[in-house]
Amino acid sequence: MTGGSPLAASPGTRAVSVRKRDGTEVSDFVAVEAPLEIRVGGRPLVITMRTPGHDEELAAGFLYAEGVLTRGDQIVSIRTEPGSGVSDPEALAAGKVGSGDRVLVELRGAPDPGAVQRAQRDFRATAACGVCGKESLEDLDQALPPITRVECATDLLGRLPERMRPHQTLFEATGGIHAAGLFTLEGELLSVREDIGRHNAVDKVIGRAVLDGATSLADRILVVSGRAGFELVQKALKAAIPVMVSVGAASSLAVDMASAAGMTLYSFVGAGRGNLHL
Repeated sequence: MTGGSPLAASPGTRAVSVRKRDGTEVSDFVAVEAPLEIRVGGRPLVITMRTPGHDEELAAGFLYAEGVLTRGDQIVSIRTEPGSGVSDPEALAAGKVGSGDRVLVELRGAPDPGAVQRAQRDFRATAACGVCGKESLEDLDQALPPITRVECATDLLGRLPERMRPHQTLFEATGGIHAAGLFTLEGELLSVREDIGRHNAVDKVIGRAVLDGATSLADRILVVSGRAGFELVQKALKAAIPVMVSVGAASSLAVDMASAAGMTLYSFVGAGRGNLHL
């Protein structure tokens, strides 16, 4: 078993039977992966695979990143409607995963039709890729707010992943989940969220801030437990986040986008290492 028994009842983990190399059968935890549908005004926008928990934050962050909403007070109501759950083994063997849960969002006024059209999905996006679901190369483009460059000491940035780690309880239990954390520029931890999808974890922390009334995150630092891919840098820039830290390495496009926008990007952070991209 990877973690301790207190997580046995967590909606983000499930106990499964496994056989070890010595032939013994034991119980271990795995991260829950299940579909979530996001609807706005009764209209389905996207189905994504995620780890249950903080689903309303995920929906708010996703809608914010897609430009469907620009501030939290546009939300009249947001609620989760439980689905039927995972199908039985016979249905799973036939490729059916169940209806999943839904987050139902009602907005004040009509959202931007272009943003709704871009966010509309006619198929499932995987939890592994924030780009999945885009229908053309042009769909990768996003209008970004201007960023005011912020200088942070690398020794402060290098400590943030360790400050986030004690809150990664699902990772501790399963070893198979991503985390994102939002910090002040002084290094104070504001929120941590976990998800099997790295972009979902980012949507959750951004969504929490949006639901709390934030209209800009220009005085925040985003920390992610995995690599700094372009889609995560883009999400951060969409929220005007000026500083991003990643435990994993950065991609070329992520570096180029961060540099062009004036974002401070500190990647591949670990004991005695870190890359501050110029």
